[in-house]
Amino acid sequence: MRAALLARADAVSALIPDFPFDYARYLQAKGASPLGSLQPENLGQAVLVVGAGVAGLVAAYECMRMGLRPVVVEASGRIGGRLFSDGVGSVPFERGAMRFPVSGRALMHYFDKVGMRDNSEDFPNPGSVAAVSTVVDYEGNKYYFEGDDGEFPRPEKFKAIEDRFFEEFLEQSPIHFAAMERAMSDGTVDQDFIKSTWNNMLELGWDNLSFHAAMVEQAKWSAADINLFGQIGFGTGGWNTDFPNCFLEVLRVLYTGLDVSHQLMRDGADQLPQRLWAGTPGSFGDEHVYWDALETVQTLTMAGLPGRNPLRQEVSLVSRREDGQFEVYLHDLERQEDHTQTFAAVVYTPHVRILDKFRYRHADPQPAGPALLSQKQWEAVMYTHYMQSAKVFAQTRSPFWKARDSEGRQLMSITLSDRLTRGTYLVDYGASSGNYTGSGIFLSYTWNDDSLKLLGSQAHMPNAELCTTLLEQVYPQVDLRGQYLGSDPFAQIQWEAEPFYLGAFKMNLPGQYEYQRLLFSQFHEGGNGVANDGFILAGDDVSWTAGWAEGAVTTALNAVDKLASKFNGGVAPQAGPISQWERLKPMALGGVPAQQQPAGLPCRLIRALTNWLCRPGRRT
Repeated sequence: MRAALLARADAVSALIPDFPFDYARYLQAKGASPLGSLQPENLGQAVLVVGAGVAGLVAAYECMRMGLRPVVVEASGRIGGRLFSDGVGSVPFERGAMRFPVSGRALMHYFDKVGMRDNSEDFPNPGSVAAVSTVVDYEGNKYYFEGDDGEFPRPEKFKAIEDRFFEEFLEQSPIHFAAMERAMSDGTVDQDFIKSTWNNMLELGWDNLSFHAAMVEQAKWSAADINLFGQIGFGTGGWNTDFPNCFLEVLRVLYTGLDVSHQLMRDGADQLPQRLWAGTPGSFGDEHVYWDALETVQTLTMAGLPGRNPLRQEVSLVSRREDGQFEVYLHDLERQEDHTQTFAAVVYTPHVRILDKFRYRHADPQPAGPALLSQKQWEAVMYTHYMQSAKVFAQTRSPFWKARDSEGRQLMSITLSDRLTRGTYLVDYGASSGNYTGSGIFLSYTWNDDSLKLLGSQAHMPNAELCTTLLEQVYPQVDLRGQYLGSDPFAQIQWEAEPFYLGAFKMNLPGQYEYQRLLFSQFHEGGNGVANDGFILAGDDVSWTAGWAEGAVTTALNAVDKLASKFNGGVAPQAGPISQWERLKPMALGGVPAQQQPAGLPCRLIRALTNWLCRPGRRT
């Protein structure tokens, strides 16, 4: 089954079943041309892009090519967002996204455009040939396995449980895993089949099942099997941190091949937004209109914010005026002063729950025009659920793990453990790799509750020391401390503690489909009944597959399509997302017949309980 999973990633495109628009094919058909054309009087209109992550820079770059003036603002002081490559010595510590699925073809389009695919390689996921070897440390036992001639034989108990998941559970009705993947594959894309299969699952109430509940109530697995599966997982490693989340969140990732066949960007992941910030369209082989050939997103932004550092501007309020323009209140973090500017449109890409704070920051002035979002959209913003994530990293003197012990095994392996470290990854950037060289270890990569446990480390034993101690118990023959390079080889990040962030990425809980539909559809439907609106949500957590940069890119393309429509008299670009909306749009959930609900509590009761448990102000 594993070989089939790896092979499918080369054929499958990440066509999100809720809105299976083929963004990669659309970009390919556009070629070097801008993604839209504007009415002549709208050329040069200023558009504020909030957030300098990959969503913000894709949106800004494509706006520039159409003839709009993008003005990008960011509070953190850097370009990249959750693409954050920070050197520890000569080695890049990928603090955010570090592995990029080849099925995410819209994202790969931009990696190709800026020349990063030429310096990429397979990411060493556990249980993959690129990892060479993997160790599963579970319940006091260690299981070692490695690849040979393109195959990766696993212990029988691991193979059996993975095959049960893919070949039995995921093949049952109404999931139809293999058929859905065929419908997303090159040459056989069938959007109608994707929509009908997915909508049937929604009508049957599967949105109300957590991942864990699906394994209990639908797969009928035992607790022991669920625990083992949660530890070893598949593709990216263990999945038990996802057990509380909606099962459909996991299923989207599986259908679309986002879970296997990843690339490591040796130039550093944040080079993608940085190159889109500083590069001209001509340097990437792209056409553009209106602007001088030497203009970049950076130069247009600097001209739109004269005398200010755009990377130290915090947006504190966006107010829609009666004339449709947007009054934006910014706080200059370098000068410690407030200022305002007016824009024809605003693309908002940071975590949406930061938006909720807008309504409480300014008692005066009050917005002059209609509110940015409807009450239901604000509710969706407020209940967006974020996953935590933490990483602990160490630079090493060499990729020592490649040496073999007396039994012929690698000294150290990609490791999945039920200890606090959970996931351990080994990276080697070789003697020469563009921006970076050397080697290092992600001593720990954790999500959700496992990440929060690292917040409680005691002062006398910081996380790097703790992780080293635990890994030395797994590998007692390795002098791990002796392999670290320099007097201060460590670095870490905990995204829930980062300023201007609220965690690593969105992950919906059971019963939150309608919230996600409202946020994703906002680019098309606008906010608060305003026709042809210019306030547009985009970014990772607006997408259906948060946690993957593909979703950030595709929602940015939705925003660009909306701007092209707005500034061209309401006429949407041919073959773009808006032109396909009525045929492919996400289904709005209505009543669910009781006899069609999955086993367990009635769907309405589950939804009511979920909303009650998540209500503001609840204490536990």
